[in-house]
Amino acid sequence: MTQAKPSRILMIDLGDTMGGVEAYLEALSRVLSEGADLYALCVMEELEQKLKACGVRVIRIPLFSKLRLLRFTVAAIGMIYLAMRYRIRVIQINGFFESTLLIPARLFGLRTVYTRHGPFEIDLFPWYRKPLKYIPRLLSRYLGHLASQVVCVSETVGSLYKPLLPPGKVAVIPNWITLLPTRKMPRLNERGITHILCVGRLEKYKGVQLLIEAVRGLGGVQLTIVGEGAFRRELEKLAAGQPVRFAGFQKDTFPFYRKADIFVMPSLGPEGLPMVSLEAMSHMLPCIFSNLPVHAEITSGGDAALLFRCGDASDLRAKLLHLIECPDERARLAENAYLAIQEKYDESVARDAYLKAFAIVPLTHLEPVAYKGVPCR
Repeated sequence: MTQAKPSRILMIDLGDTMGGVEAYLEALSRVLSEGADLYALCVMEELEQKLKACGVRVIRIPLFSKLRLLRFTVAAIGMIYLAMRYRIRVIQINGFFESTLLIPARLFGLRTVYTRHGPFEIDLFPWYRKPLKYIPRLLSRYLGHLASQVVCVSETVGSLYKPLLPPGKVAVIPNWITLLPTRKMPRLNERGITHILCVGRLEKYKGVQLLIEAVRGLGGVQLTIVGEGAFRRELEKLAAGQPVRFAGFQKDTFPFYRKADIFVMPSLGPEGLPMVSLEAMSHMLPCIFSNLPVHAEITSGGDAALLFRCGDASDLRAKLLHLIECPDERARLAENAYLAIQEKYDESVARDAYLKAFAIVPLTHLEPVAYKGVPCR
Protein backbone atom coordinates (compact mmCIF):
# COMPACT_ATOMS: atom_id res chain seq x y z
CA MET A 1 0.00 0.00 0.00
CA THR A 2 1.35 3.45 -0.96
CA GLN A 3 1.71 5.77 1.99
CA ALA A 4 -0.16 9.05 1.66
CA LYS A 5 2.01 12.11 1.09
CA PRO A 6 1.85 14.76 3.79
CA SER A 7 -0.03 17.98 3.10
CA ARG A 8 2.06 21.05 2.26
CA ILE A 9 0.98 24.23 3.98
CA LEU A 10 2.31 27.77 3.56
CA MET A 11 1.76 30.05 6.57
CA ILE A 12 1.89 33.81 5.94
CA ASP A 13 2.46 36.59 8.47
CA LEU A 14 3.71 40.01 7.38
CA GLY A 15 3.64 41.77 10.75
CA ASP A 16 6.74 43.73 11.72
CA THR A 17 6.59 43.25 15.51
CA MET A 18 6.45 40.10 17.61
CA GLY A 19 3.09 39.61 19.27
CA GLY A 20 0.23 37.23 19.84
CA VAL A 21 -0.13 36.23 16.17
CA GLU A 22 3.52 35.27 15.98
CA ALA A 23 3.31 33.20 19.17
CA TYR A 24 0.23 31.57 17.67
CA LEU A 25 2.14 30.60 14.51
CA GLU A 26 4.90 29.03 16.55
CA ALA A 27 2.35 26.95 18.45
CA LEU A 28 0.43 26.16 15.25
CA SER A 29 3.61 24.76 13.71
CA ARG A 30 3.72 22.15 16.46
CA VAL A 31 0.09 21.23 15.90
CA LEU A 32 0.18 20.94 12.10
CA SER A 33 3.51 19.17 11.80
CA GLU A 34 1.87 15.82 12.58
CA GLY A 35 0.56 15.49 9.04
CA ALA A 36 2.03 18.34 7.01
CA ASP A 37 5.21 19.76 5.56
CA LEU A 38 5.24 23.38 6.67
CA TYR A 39 6.50 26.48 4.92
CA ALA A 40 6.29 30.10 6.07
CA LEU A 41 6.54 33.53 4.48
CA CYS A 42 7.40 36.35 6.89
CA VAL A 43 9.45 39.53 7.32
CA MET A 44 10.85 39.24 10.87
CA GLU A 45 14.13 37.51 11.57
CA GLU A 46 13.04 36.58 15.10
CA LEU A 47 9.92 34.84 13.80
CA GLU A 48 12.02 33.12 11.14
CA GLN A 49 14.29 31.64 13.79
CA LYS A 50 11.41 30.50 15.99
CA LEU A 51 9.64 28.75 13.12
CA LYS A 52 12.83 27.14 11.84
CA ALA A 53 13.34 25.69 15.32
CA CYS A 54 9.98 23.97 14.83
CA GLY A 55 11.02 22.38 11.54
CA VAL A 56 9.36 24.96 9.27
CA ARG A 57 10.98 25.94 6.00
CA VAL A 58 10.97 29.76 6.16
CA ILE A 59 11.30 32.32 3.38
CA ARG A 60 11.86 35.84 4.67
CA ILE A 61 11.16 38.86 2.47
CA PRO A 62 12.37 42.47 2.99
CA LEU A 63 10.46 44.59 5.48
CA PHE A 64 9.95 47.63 3.22
CA SER A 65 9.10 49.65 6.34
CA LYS A 66 8.36 52.84 4.37
CA LEU A 67 6.59 51.08 1.50
CA ARG A 68 4.19 48.62 3.10
CA LEU A 69 2.26 48.11 -0.14
CA LEU A 70 5.47 46.87 -1.74
CA ARG A 71 5.82 44.35 1.10
CA PHE A 72 2.42 42.88 0.29
CA THR A 73 3.06 42.94 -3.45
CA VAL A 74 6.28 40.97 -2.99
CA ALA A 75 4.44 38.61 -0.62
CA ALA A 76 1.73 37.94 -3.21
CA ILE A 77 4.33 37.12 -5.85
CA GLY A 78 6.30 35.01 -3.40
CA MET A 79 3.18 33.12 -2.33
CA ILE A 80 2.35 32.09 -5.89
CA TYR A 81 5.97 31.20 -6.66
CA LEU A 82 6.29 29.03 -3.56
CA ALA A 83 2.96 27.33 -4.24
CA MET A 84 4.11 26.40 -7.74
CA ARG A 85 7.70 25.57 -6.76
CA TYR A 86 6.81 23.26 -3.87
CA ARG A 87 3.33 22.20 -5.01
CA ILE A 88 1.69 23.77 -1.99
CA ARG A 89 -2.09 23.57 -2.09
CA VAL A 90 -3.04 25.14 1.26
CA ILE A 91 -2.33 28.73 2.37
CA GLN A 92 -2.78 29.86 5.98
CA ILE A 93 -3.18 33.63 6.29
CA ASN A 94 -3.15 35.93 9.33
CA GLY A 95 -3.69 39.65 9.79
CA PHE A 96 -5.92 42.41 8.45
CA PHE A 97 -4.06 43.57 5.34
CA GLU A 98 -2.90 40.01 4.69
CA SER A 99 -6.52 39.21 3.85
CA THR A 100 -5.88 40.79 0.42
CA LEU A 101 -3.70 37.76 -0.34
CA LEU A 102 -6.87 35.68 -0.40
CA ILE A 103 -7.60 37.14 -3.84
CA PRO A 104 -4.54 35.81 -5.74
CA ALA A 105 -4.59 32.59 -3.71
CA ARG A 106 -8.13 31.75 -4.80
CA LEU A 107 -7.46 32.86 -8.38
CA PHE A 108 -4.74 30.19 -8.51
CA GLY A 109 -7.08 27.58 -7.07
CA LEU A 110 -5.41 27.28 -3.68
CA ARG A 111 -7.24 26.23 -0.53
CA THR A 112 -7.09 29.07 2.01
CA VAL A 113 -7.49 29.09 5.76
CA TYR A 114 -7.87 32.60 7.16
CA THR A 115 -7.37 32.91 10.92
CA ARG A 116 -9.03 35.76 12.75
CA HIS A 117 -7.44 36.63 16.07
CA GLY A 118 -9.78 39.38 17.16
CA PRO A 119 -12.69 41.69 16.32
CA PHE A 120 -12.68 43.93 13.26
CA GLU A 121 -11.58 46.98 15.32
CA ILE A 122 -13.14 49.32 12.76
CA ASP A 123 -14.54 51.56 15.49
CA LEU A 124 -11.07 52.10 16.97
CA PHE A 125 -9.68 53.80 13.87
CA PRO A 126 -11.97 56.33 12.11
CA TRP A 127 -11.37 56.33 8.36
CA TYR A 128 -10.84 60.09 8.23
CA ARG A 129 -8.11 60.01 10.91
CA LYS A 130 -6.27 56.74 10.34
CA PRO A 131 -7.21 55.41 6.91
CA LEU A 132 -4.17 53.10 6.77
CA LYS A 133 -5.51 51.26 9.82
CA TYR A 134 -9.20 51.53 8.96
CA ILE A 135 -9.03 50.25 5.37
CA PRO A 136 -7.27 46.90 6.11
CA ARG A 137 -9.76 46.17 8.89
CA LEU A 138 -12.68 46.93 6.61
CA LEU A 139 -11.22 44.75 3.86
CA SER A 140 -10.79 41.81 6.24
CA ARG A 141 -14.50 41.94 7.03
CA TYR A 142 -15.47 41.29 3.43
CA LEU A 143 -12.53 39.36 1.99
CA GLY A 144 -13.20 36.57 4.48
CA HIS A 145 -15.81 35.39 1.98
CA LEU A 146 -12.97 34.27 -0.29
CA ALA A 147 -11.42 31.95 2.30
CA SER A 148 -12.08 28.23 2.07
CA GLN A 149 -12.24 28.20 5.88
CA VAL A 150 -12.24 30.99 8.46
CA VAL A 151 -10.83 29.97 11.84
CA CYS A 152 -11.71 32.17 14.83
CA VAL A 153 -9.72 31.90 18.04
CA SER A 154 -12.75 32.27 20.34
CA GLU A 155 -16.53 32.08 20.29
CA THR A 156 -16.52 35.85 20.82
CA VAL A 157 -14.69 36.38 17.52
CA GLY A 158 -16.73 33.66 15.84
CA SER A 159 -19.97 35.44 16.74
CA LEU A 160 -18.83 38.40 14.61
CA TYR A 161 -17.99 36.32 11.53
CA LYS A 162 -20.74 33.70 11.51
CA PRO A 163 -23.52 36.16 10.53
CA LEU A 164 -21.40 37.37 7.58
CA LEU A 165 -20.41 34.03 6.05
CA PRO A 166 -22.21 30.92 4.80
CA PRO A 167 -22.95 28.15 7.33
CA GLY A 168 -20.00 25.85 7.88
CA LYS A 169 -17.35 28.27 6.66
CA VAL A 170 -16.47 29.52 10.16
CA ALA A 171 -14.76 27.21 12.64
CA VAL A 172 -14.04 28.26 16.22
CA ILE A 173 -10.78 26.80 17.52
CA PRO A 174 -9.74 28.53 20.75
CA ASN A 175 -6.15 29.43 21.48
CA TRP A 176 -4.42 26.86 23.64
CA ILE A 177 -1.63 26.29 26.13
CA THR A 178 1.24 24.34 24.60
CA LEU A 179 2.68 23.03 27.84
CA LEU A 180 0.58 22.93 31.00
CA PRO A 181 2.68 24.03 34.02
CA THR A 182 2.80 21.97 37.18
CA ARG A 183 0.14 22.73 39.72
CA LYS A 184 0.81 25.61 42.09
CA MET A 185 -1.37 26.25 45.12
CA PRO A 186 -2.13 29.96 45.62
CA ARG A 187 -0.64 31.67 48.63
CA LEU A 188 0.48 35.06 49.83
CA ASN A 189 4.11 35.85 50.53
CA GLU A 190 5.26 35.03 54.05
CA ARG A 191 6.12 38.68 54.62
CA GLY A 192 2.56 39.68 53.90
CA ILE A 193 3.29 41.21 50.50
CA THR A 194 0.73 40.43 47.80
CA HIS A 195 2.46 40.19 44.41
CA ILE A 196 0.10 41.35 41.67
CA LEU A 197 1.06 40.69 38.07
CA CYS A 198 -0.05 42.18 34.75
CA VAL A 199 1.39 41.05 31.40
CA GLY A 200 0.70 42.59 28.01
CA ARG A 201 1.42 45.35 25.53
CA LEU A 202 1.45 48.79 27.11
CA GLU A 203 -1.23 50.42 25.00
CA LYS A 204 -4.05 52.53 26.37
CA TYR A 205 -6.80 50.07 25.43
CA LYS A 206 -5.10 47.38 27.54
CA GLY A 207 -6.35 49.22 30.63
CA VAL A 208 -3.18 49.01 32.76
CA GLN A 209 -3.90 52.55 33.96
CA LEU A 210 -6.99 51.18 35.72
CA LEU A 211 -4.87 48.67 37.63
CA ILE A 212 -2.38 51.33 38.70
CA GLU A 213 -5.27 53.44 39.96
CA ALA A 214 -6.80 50.45 41.74
CA VAL A 215 -3.66 49.76 43.80
CA ARG A 216 -3.07 53.41 44.66
CA GLY A 217 -2.68 53.70 48.40
CA LEU A 218 -3.06 49.97 49.06
CA GLY A 219 -0.65 48.68 51.67
CA GLY A 220 1.18 45.40 51.42
CA VAL A 221 1.02 45.04 47.64
CA GLN A 222 3.63 44.98 44.87
CA LEU A 223 2.46 45.39 41.28
CA THR A 224 4.72 44.11 38.49
CA ILE A 225 3.93 45.09 34.91
CA VAL A 226 5.58 43.02 32.18
CA GLY A 227 5.51 44.37 28.65
CA GLU A 228 6.42 47.28 26.38
CA GLY A 229 4.43 49.72 24.32
CA ALA A 230 3.80 53.31 23.32
CA PHE A 231 1.80 54.03 26.50
CA ARG A 232 4.60 53.12 28.92
CA ARG A 233 5.77 56.66 29.63
CA GLU A 234 2.27 57.79 30.60
CA LEU A 235 1.85 54.74 32.81
CA GLU A 236 5.16 55.41 34.56
CA LYS A 237 4.04 58.95 35.34
CA LEU A 238 0.75 57.64 36.71
CA ALA A 239 2.58 55.10 38.87
CA ALA A 240 5.06 57.55 40.38
CA GLY A 241 5.35 56.99 44.13
CA GLN A 242 3.36 53.75 44.01
CA PRO A 243 4.68 50.18 44.59
CA VAL A 244 4.77 49.52 40.85
CA ARG A 245 7.62 47.89 38.94
CA PHE A 246 7.91 48.01 35.15
CA ALA A 247 9.82 44.91 34.03
CA GLY A 248 9.72 45.69 30.31
CA PHE A 249 9.47 43.06 27.59
CA GLN A 250 10.44 39.58 28.77
CA LYS A 251 11.02 36.62 26.48
CA ASP A 252 10.51 34.26 29.40
CA THR A 253 7.53 35.21 31.55
CA PHE A 254 7.49 31.90 33.46
CA PRO A 255 9.30 33.24 36.59
CA PHE A 256 6.88 36.16 36.84
CA TYR A 257 3.83 33.90 36.77
CA ARG A 258 5.33 31.58 39.38
CA LYS A 259 6.15 34.42 41.78
CA ALA A 260 2.76 36.16 41.46
CA ASP A 261 -0.09 35.78 43.92
CA ILE A 262 -2.81 37.42 41.82
CA PHE A 263 -3.00 38.10 38.08
CA VAL A 264 -4.98 40.98 36.57
CA MET A 265 -5.94 41.48 32.92
CA PRO A 266 -7.75 44.88 32.82
CA SER A 267 -8.20 45.31 29.05
CA LEU A 268 -10.82 47.73 27.78
CA GLY A 269 -11.11 45.67 24.59
CA PRO A 270 -11.56 44.67 21.94
CA GLU A 271 -9.88 41.30 22.50
CA GLY A 272 -9.99 38.05 20.54
CA LEU A 273 -8.64 35.63 23.14
CA PRO A 274 -5.73 37.04 25.19
CA MET A 275 -3.02 34.43 25.58
CA VAL A 276 -1.84 36.06 28.82
CA SER A 277 -5.22 35.31 30.38
CA LEU A 278 -4.92 31.63 29.47
CA GLU A 279 -1.30 31.54 30.61
CA ALA A 280 -2.16 32.96 34.02
CA MET A 281 -4.98 30.45 34.44
CA SER A 282 -2.65 27.61 33.45
CA HIS A 283 -0.22 28.70 36.18
CA MET A 284 -3.02 28.19 38.70
CA LEU A 285 -3.16 31.87 39.56
CA PRO A 286 -6.31 33.44 41.00
CA CYS A 287 -7.22 35.94 38.28
CA ILE A 288 -9.21 39.13 37.89
CA PHE A 289 -10.30 40.00 34.35
CA SER A 290 -12.34 42.82 32.88
CA ASN A 291 -15.80 41.54 31.99
CA LEU A 292 -15.24 41.49 28.22
CA PRO A 293 -17.28 38.81 26.41
CA VAL A 294 -14.18 36.71 25.76
CA HIS A 295 -13.24 36.74 29.45
CA ALA A 296 -16.72 35.61 30.37
CA GLU A 297 -16.30 32.86 27.75
CA ILE A 298 -13.02 31.42 29.01
CA THR A 299 -14.03 31.60 32.69
CA SER A 300 -17.54 30.16 32.24
CA GLY A 301 -19.14 33.43 33.23
CA GLY A 302 -16.77 34.12 36.10
CA ASP A 303 -16.49 30.66 37.62
CA ALA A 304 -12.74 30.48 36.98
CA ALA A 305 -11.84 34.14 37.66
CA LEU A 306 -13.36 37.28 39.12
CA LEU A 307 -14.75 39.67 36.52
CA PHE A 308 -14.84 43.40 37.20
CA ARG A 309 -16.81 46.05 35.34
CA CYS A 310 -14.75 47.04 32.31
CA GLY A 311 -13.20 50.48 32.79
CA ASP A 312 -14.17 50.71 36.49
CA ALA A 313 -11.04 51.11 38.66
CA SER A 314 -13.06 51.18 41.89
CA ASP A 315 -14.70 47.84 41.10
CA LEU A 316 -11.28 46.39 40.25
CA ARG A 317 -9.96 47.64 43.59
CA ALA A 318 -12.86 45.99 45.42
CA LYS A 319 -12.16 42.67 43.66
CA LEU A 320 -8.47 42.90 44.57
CA LEU A 321 -9.26 43.53 48.24
CA HIS A 322 -11.67 40.59 48.21
CA LEU A 323 -9.01 38.19 46.91
CA ILE A 324 -6.32 39.49 49.24
CA GLU A 325 -8.59 38.93 52.24
CA CYS A 326 -10.11 35.57 51.18
CA PRO A 327 -7.63 32.68 50.80
CA ASP A 328 -10.46 30.20 50.21
CA GLU A 329 -11.68 32.23 47.26
CA ARG A 330 -8.18 32.38 45.81
CA ALA A 331 -7.87 28.61 46.10
CA ARG A 332 -11.27 28.03 44.48
CA LEU A 333 -10.56 30.29 41.52
CA ALA A 334 -7.08 28.85 41.00
CA GLU A 335 -8.41 25.28 40.92
CA ASN A 336 -11.26 26.15 38.55
CA ALA A 337 -8.88 28.04 36.26
CA TYR A 338 -6.48 25.11 36.01
CA LEU A 339 -9.31 22.67 35.28
CA ALA A 340 -10.71 24.98 32.58
CA ILE A 341 -7.36 24.98 30.78
CA GLN A 342 -7.10 21.19 31.02
CA GLU A 343 -10.59 20.65 29.60
CA LYS A 344 -10.88 23.32 26.91
CA TYR A 345 -7.52 24.90 26.10
CA ASP A 346 -5.10 21.99 25.98
CA GLU A 347 -2.93 21.44 22.90
CA SER A 348 -4.46 18.03 22.13
CA VAL A 349 -7.89 19.64 21.76
CA ALA A 350 -6.52 22.24 19.35
CA ARG A 351 -4.57 19.64 17.35
CA ASP A 352 -7.63 17.56 16.51
CA ALA A 353 -9.60 20.64 15.47
CA TYR A 354 -6.82 22.04 13.27
CA LEU A 355 -6.13 18.77 11.50
CA LYS A 356 -9.82 18.75 10.57
CA ALA A 357 -9.82 22.43 9.50
CA PHE A 358 -6.81 21.87 7.23
CA ALA A 359 -8.20 18.54 5.98
CA ILE A 360 -5.06 16.75 7.21
CA VAL A 361 -5.01 13.02 7.80
CA PRO A 362 -2.53 12.29 10.63
CA LEU A 363 0.32 10.14 9.32
CA THR A 364 1.78 9.17 12.67
CA HIS A 365 1.06 9.47 16.35
CA LEU A 366 3.29 12.35 17.32
CA GLU A 367 5.19 12.50 20.59
CA PRO A 368 4.48 15.84 22.30
CA VAL A 369 8.12 16.86 22.81
CA ALA A 370 9.72 16.53 19.38
CA TYR A 371 8.60 17.41 15.89
CA LYS A 372 10.37 16.05 12.79
CA GLY A 373 13.39 15.43 14.96
CA VAL A 374 13.69 19.13 15.85
CA PRO A 375 13.01 20.22 19.44
CA CYS A 376 10.62 23.11 19.79
CA ARG A 377 9.86 24.88 23.01
